[in-house]
Amino acid sequence: MSILKNYIIFFTLLLLFACNQKKEEVNTDAVSTNDSLKSEFSNIKSISETLSPEAKAKTVNWEDYHQLDRLLTDFYTISPKEALNLSKELATTTTRLKDSLPIEEFKRPDVMIRINVLNNYALRLADMASIPSITDTEVDQEIQHLLDSYSALNAKINNIAHQEKIERELSDFEDSLTPLKEGSVKGDIVNKTLPEPLKH
Repeated sequence: MSILKNYIIFFTLLLLFACNQKKEEVNTDAVSTNDSLKSEFSNIKSISETLSPEAKAKTVNWEDYHQLDRLLTDFYTISPKEALNLSKELATTTTRLKDSLPIEEFKRPDVMIRINVLNNYALRLADMASIPSITDTEVDQEIQHLLDSYSALNAKINNIAHQEKIERELSDFEDSLTPLKEGSVKGDIVNKTLPEPLKH
């Protein structure tokens, strides 16, 4: 009986020890999965300013802008390695954007400065692709600078389009008041009574 009792105790301890070891392996796997998810989601960048409906209408024929917009959409969730792989295409696109601006209203210094800044960040990212010692953090920071400069360009385009819309509405409002003004001036002249002549 004591041998059977010893076997039962031995197998119970063995079973408990095996379960504890298995539990530790499961926890280690869970931690490594969480770390990989954390690093994957840490590459998500903040969404920048997008074009308003008025600004979209103004840029409808600006093909280089739309190509840049499609390319930058990937950069909000891109990994540093993928960003470096796309950096040359991005630099080429921003250079074309800078050199061929078809919209006359945007050919002004405040817009050109923003396009130049965007182009400089794209060129810097392309340069980073040739540096072997570059870190993921540095690439992520450069991507964020790039997206911020794109947001600034969109904000300026929105501002210009909004200002033009307000000027159009103001002009339309003034035009709608013109007939009323002319009618009231004529009415004033007609309705004015002449003073009575002086009696001697």
